[in-house]
Amino acid sequence: MSWRIWRWWLAGISLYLLFLVAIFPADYAVGWLQARIPELRLTGTRGSVWAGSTQELDWQGQSLGVLHWRFDWLGLFSGRLAYQLDLRAPDAELQARVAGSGRKWVLDNATGHLALRHLQPWLPLPAGSVDGRLDIMMQQLVFVDARPTAASGVITLTGLSLTWPQTLTLGDYQLKLQTQADGIHGSLLDTSGPLMLQGSLLLVPDGRYQVNGVLASRDAANTALNDLLSYLPGSTDGKHSFNFSGNWPQG
Repeated sequence: MSWRIWRWWLAGISLYLLFLVAIFPADYAVGWLQARIPELRLTGTRGSVWAGSTQELDWQGQSLGVLHWRFDWLGLFSGRLAYQLDLRAPDAELQARVAGSGRKWVLDNATGHLALRHLQPWLPLPAGSVDGRLDIMMQQLVFVDARPTAASGVITLTGLSLTWPQTLTLGDYQLKLQTQADGIHGSLLDTSGPLMLQGSLLLVPDGRYQVNGVLASRDAANTALNDLLSYLPGSTDGKHSFNFSGNWPQG
């Protein structure tokens, strides 16, 4: 067989392989992903690995909404896989660019909002006892071995309220994050409401974290809030300090 005929055969095979890659079904990639991350479930998958969607994203048994993705070819120039993600639910809307490989993954321009109920399984409160909304404006969030090692941005909590141990409106709060030489630093404060809060956070690269601050009631006549704060260590000026530490688990 002449080289000219072989050349046409090779060209045809190459085009066919490119066609298979271009339409590579998302189901195959989802199966591979879920086998390695059992906490993640994606159902109703459509499209390909390059652009597609799933009717439901479920993390550790908690439904988060509909996920859309689109492959970001610019990530290849930095040697990383990159995707533009869009997550939507009736009470949530999040967009972000995720890029990485191996142990390190980076979220860029993560913005949106979600109801606090989506975090209920990880909160130390009975189900349905807390309400509010998180607004997220993160310029960057870096994970190494599933641990945050760098962060910059603002997370705002608005309309925080409790129905347990009693019905209580607590107000609005803001967490500002930035990366310094010794780790991620955060400043936490209230922006409105009956509960005064001033606090700080430090998360170092090896996973150790520490949170401390002060709480106080702005209204001596707010019996419900003052009763709740009475369970905390207090001082003569009516302020209640808190301090706790731990270690972020390694992925």
